[in-house]
Amino acid sequence: MAVITISRHTGAGGITLGHRISMKLGYRYVDEVMIKDIAEKIGVTREAVRSFEKDGATKLMRFLDKVVKTDFVRRESANRYGTVDEKEYVYIVKAIIKELYAQKNIVIVGRGGQFILKGLPDVWHVLLVDELKNRIRFMMENYSLDEGKAERFVREKDRFRTNFLTFFADKSLHDDPRSYDLVINMERISLEKAEQLVMQLIGRS
Repeated sequence: MAVITISRHTGAGGITLGHRISMKLGYRYVDEVMIKDIAEKIGVTREAVRSFEKDGATKLMRFLDKVVKTDFVRRESANRYGTVDEKEYVYIVKAIIKELYAQKNIVIVGRGGQFILKGLPDVWHVLLVDELKNRIRFMMENYSLDEGKAERFVREKDRFRTNFLTFFADKSLHDDPRSYDLVINMERISLEKAEQLVMQLIGRS
């Protein structure tokens, strides 16, 4: 039983690797989009969420039902209506990731998990890095973007990552190898090899 957090430079393949690892281990996969959705929608009551999500069959509600305990949702959403502000959002992201940690057997991509869960047992932190030109090419090849759009996307997401992680740790620590258990240079390592390295890290080679 373990929790794996994957931080990455945009276009370094973190989402792809997260999916591969979760499938290999049979773990739940959680990415920043799902956490963001929960953090935004937890600002209203569970009943209200169900009302605008219709029959509760969306990915978000299935995730809430399977991973986040009912009492956690009730506790965090008590007396909250509408969208959350910045301070509440960061607080809720921390609470969600800590709740995910309690569930175990999860791969978390993004959202500062490496700092929120720092020092806790059975957690492994991975960072993927790559050169800008390679990350731009990755976005072009995998997301059908032209070079200009791919470069703008990568640079914008890099800025967002820096700004967001500053809520949890000093900027100097964001890519500091000491913040991670494994740093993988994707310029030299294939996704297949990266998967093998993560499996070895957690003792499942």
